[in-house]
Amino acid sequence: MTAEEVLPPSTAGTAAPRWGRPVAVLALGSFAMGTDSFVLAGILPRIAQGLRISIGDAGQTITAFALTYGLAAPFLAVLTSRLPRKPLLAFGLGLFTLANVASAAAPNLPLLLLTRILAGLGAALYTPNASAAAATLAGPAMRGRALAVILGGLTVGTVFGVPVGTAIGQHISWRASLVFVAAVGAAALLGVLAALPRLPIPPAVPLQQRLAVLADRRVVVTVLFVLLTIAASIMVYTYIAEILGEVAHVHGTRLAAALLVWGVGGVFGSFGSGWLTDRVGASRTLTFAVGLLVLTLAALTVSTSYVAVLAVMLLNGAAGWALATPNNHRLTALVPALPTVVISFNSSGLYLGQALGAALGGVLLDHGVTARTLCLVGAGIALASAPVHALADRMGRHAPEPAPIPGKN
Repeated sequence: MTAEEVLPPSTAGTAAPRWGRPVAVLALGSFAMGTDSFVLAGILPRIAQGLRISIGDAGQTITAFALTYGLAAPFLAVLTSRLPRKPLLAFGLGLFTLANVASAAAPNLPLLLLTRILAGLGAALYTPNASAAAATLAGPAMRGRALAVILGGLTVGTVFGVPVGTAIGQHISWRASLVFVAAVGAAALLGVLAALPRLPIPPAVPLQQRLAVLADRRVVVTVLFVLLTIAASIMVYTYIAEILGEVAHVHGTRLAAALLVWGVGGVFGSFGSGWLTDRVGASRTLTFAVGLLVLTLAALTVSTSYVAVLAVMLLNGAAGWALATPNNHRLTALVPALPTVVISFNSSGLYLGQALGAALGGVLLDHGVTARTLCLVGAGIALASAPVHALADRMGRHAPEPAPIPGKN
């Protein structure tokens, strides 16, 4: 649920005088990625109906995208480390766009899964390098703002792109939703080709050094925590159209509105978790987020009125999006010498959690599990992450977090 932040070398120089336009173009690509990551959840019943497959099988399209990204991103970062950045970004966007066009035209599930894998590869090439490019363009003085713009593209894609894509799918067809994503990707590709200048190639972190970080059990446990929590959240979100339809009879435009509210909650969770982490620490922030996630997943089972659905979706979105930032904070405290590497593992954990959640949820639904039971399973997985969270805290005590800001609580 976050962009993989890959920082350029500190010697990148001062900020370019006009970095806003190329960074905005990169953010448009992030908007397309954010939309593609979540839009299928709103149109899964349409996909299942159109291809004459089960809702669980349709959910594996989300698994294919997320699993590809989670596994491929660290290795692609190494394999492409010596390639020029602008052509690499253009290739990633081009592959992503063509894959979405192919997804829209797929006549059956096997071909749809193949195109989702290709879209995941394009996203894995583009998203980390877009963050690095934005930071390079802005320079050290404006780096934080530039990275916030890229993350903002992902967030806005979730808040606005997903409801728009869902509404298109509900009122036209699920294929039209993917054409919408491809159109945004194509616009971003044209922008990259026209507005992005040549960029320096950042120094690569060898694969051996990246894998050595995984030998640290503290890192493994911390990434496992975020994998479990995201699996719980996305297992329910992937099949939210089925869940809200069964529990509260929410369909069509009201479903798109519920997804919009979830995205708005995600904005508050994403930015609010950073504010809260600075004041009370990553551990307490994560404890609060997990508790809220458990409660909201369980609350979906009894949210039969539309008002209750909107309230729970708002809080659930906030809880799910509040996990990445404090977990990144905890990881960088463990390995301060290689922050980009541990953050990349957190990003992979997020996407692998999405893949696990979508896959498990599909299997359960195909074996007769009801929508309410699926929500309770998700709540149980989130609850099971609590001891992992506690273990990560114990193992990381010798790398203490910065003290909370005095006078703020």
